Amino acid sequence: MKQFLFLTVFTASISLCFTANAQLKTLEFFDHRPNLTDTLSKNSAIASYNIGSNQDLYLKLNTGNSLAEELEKLAPGLPIDSALKIGNFRFSFLIDGKPVYKEDLHPGAILLEDKMVGKPLSVVLISGNRSGLWSLNMWDRFMINSGISLFGQAPKKLTIQIGVYIDSGHRVYSPILLGADIIVTRILPPIDAKLIRPQPIKPESGWPLYSGKYNQELIVQLNTKILDQSYKKINSIVVVKKGALLLEEYFNGSSRESLHDPRSVSKSFTGTLLGLAIRDGYLKSEQQKLGEFYNLEQFEHPSAKKDSVKLIDLLTMSAAFDGNDDVMESPGNEEHMYPTADYVKFALDLPMAVDKQNGKQWSYFTVGTMLLGDIMDKVIPGGLEPYAKKKLFDPLGIDSLQWARTPMGKPFTGGGLRLKALDFAKFGQLYCNGGLWKGEQIVPKSWVNKSFRHLQNLPADRPGFYGFLFWNKIFKINGENLEAWYSSGNGGNKIYIFKQIDLVVVVNASAYGTSFAHQQADQILEKYILPAVLNTSPAVN
Repeated sequence: MKQFLFLTVFTASISLCFTANAQLKTLEFFDHRPNLTDTLSKNSAIASYNIGSNQDLYLKLNTGNSLAEELEKLAPGLPIDSALKIGNFRFSFLIDGKPVYKEDLHPGAILLEDKMVGKPLSVVLISGNRSGLWSLNMWDRFMINSGISLFGQAPKKLTIQIGVYIDSGHRVYSPILLGADIIVTRILPPIDAKLIRPQPIKPESGWPLYSGKYNQELIVQLNTKILDQSYKKINSIVVVKKGALLLEEYFNGSSRESLHDPRSVSKSFTGTLLGLAIRDGYLKSEQQKLGEFYNLEQFEHPSAKKDSVKLIDLLTMSAAFDGNDDVMESPGNEEHMYPTADYVKFALDLPMAVDKQNGKQWSYFTVGTMLLGDIMDKVIPGGLEPYAKKKLFDPLGIDSLQWARTPMGKPFTGGGLRLKALDFAKFGQLYCNGGLWKGEQIVPKSWVNKSFRHLQNLPADRPGFYGFLFWNKIFKINGENLEAWYSSGNGGNKIYIFKQIDLVVVVNASAYGTSFAHQQADQILEKYILPAVLNTSPAVN
């Protein structure tokens, strides 16, 4: 059942700052795109806002100078083109005067022309018909970090303050240049108590049922947040403890029979299939080189470095191709591949990065996992798809699935393999068991152990390690470190595997393209699922 938010309006004052020469500096809130040509807002600025309404929320921002001029004041003598590469605005969020979130905008945020001209900026924070803008993503990160838990029926004063920063090895900040207040309210609707209790597990799940105790109050809290859309676009949650089904929860119209698009979660399946192909002798080892499978002289930018890319480099996202999905301008960004007619040609035509060595630097590279699938499809008699069915899906009892496909009609091994939630849990339990499923060694234990190694260090903004197409991180619960290996996909899709406590958690979500999706899934796990399973104290709302 879809839930709606009903909200109430309150009033507040808007703060304005002026320069000594009386040039107007403004930071004001609007429920529509403001007219930036007006010197004054003519009373159209708003003093209150209801989260969940159908109104947009904008900021009109004007420091009286361009961003370039503000950075020049912060770092005199630094060439402006250099300053713009290492500096931008800082946004600080306060609720009822208490600092709750700060964000230094990436230097790439905001168009260059808007940084150079001293004019007001229109900054959209909430909008129902836009996506992907830096400002919308910033608001989502603020909400998932603090806004969700702090905004409610009682009116709260939200203050946004703006300054600038420069990072030349250490960060230097300006004083606060602008500040504005607005009263924010979010009144949650009543929810049927029957909907927030843990959902009864229906017969014929294929799993034994968990008979131990767990903290059901935490699951009530979690379900409430999912139903009132504090946690957005969560479609299913499955928890398996010691090989037995503990929770099977569905939301937003999904059910046990729904096939979920997990995006890059299915990369981990690609790594599994490669391990099976090595076991069965179709590949010699993960140390084989790309030049053994393709005549790379037939493609653009041939080189010894490209020839020497190993399967293990593709498994660990450390091949030295000039490809990085986190950088839109990167030649090998996956978004540049999808419009092409031949994904393999796209991949093998890519140049190699001058500043990277194979196996040394991690960067997220979907194109490489597609190549692994093509290599398997070439060397396995009959192709990859029937092999995967016979060797992996049939033994796990997975009889309903949909492959994403390349333009050539082949299985796309970079993401999008659709399965039921319980079947994702089977895959997680398979790895939790060291490759064993119902007494049968489906995946060699040695391959599971190889896959779960700290092979690549992840960047500082996502601490942890990377193995064979599995992520790794530590969750701390009541002072105890719990190591998770996990599959991860756009939208907040996860398969978390905790071998030390024999726990598998599946989250299926469709918050695709949002900046909060992964952190939302981690919060669900860290604040609710893990404490509930470990039977610790309830989370603080």
